[in-house]
Amino acid sequence: MAKAKGKKGLSRGAHSHIRARLDYLHNASAYLQSVATTSKQPSSQLVSENVASQDGQSKSASKHIVAHLLNHVTTSEKKPTSADARANLDHLPHLSRVFVSQMRGVSLKTQLRLSAETKRSFCKRCDTILSPGVSCVQEIRNESRDRKKPWADVQIIRCTTCGTEKRFPQTERRSKKLSERRKQIKQGKEQAPAA
Repeated sequence: MAKAKGKKGLSRGAHSHIRARLDYLHNASAYLQSVATTSKQPSSQLVSENVASQDGQSKSASKHIVAHLLNHVTTSEKKPTSADARANLDHLPHLSRVFVSQMRGVSLKTQLRLSAETKRSFCKRCDTILSPGVSCVQEIRNESRDRKKPWADVQIIRCTTCGTEKRFPQTERRSKKLSERRKQIKQGKEQAPAA
């Protein structure tokens, strides 16, 4: 006789490693884009504080920490200058878009669907992470005459990098026609006396 199979622990699915890879790529691209946008701010906007060094002198250090990408040249041969760091920071938005492109490719090849929230978080044309006020502009439009139709509200998210617009309806479905509402009222009245 065969043994009865016991219940397994909580499994996250057959493709949990792929889901983890997709999440990592999305988080990495969001991080790189946030670093790139904050590094474009002038240095006067960064908050600095005094830090006491070992010999008692005070030095000013910013709270903003920027990740440096290393070139193919090792650090022992050449010490990075501020120009090299600035050049590396200029590549961060492109690297962020590469990660989003890889995420989309992995999801297509493995036939795993991305959540609607994830798909709405990046531009479908240029793969830029859409963060309101930074890389996209959000607005609500109602193109009905005098905005009389509340069900015609549409949220439009426009990417500032490439100009692509995404449109999302904002209201529930349109209300039923008057004739259908009258039929429902009649049916409700007919069923009430019978009960």
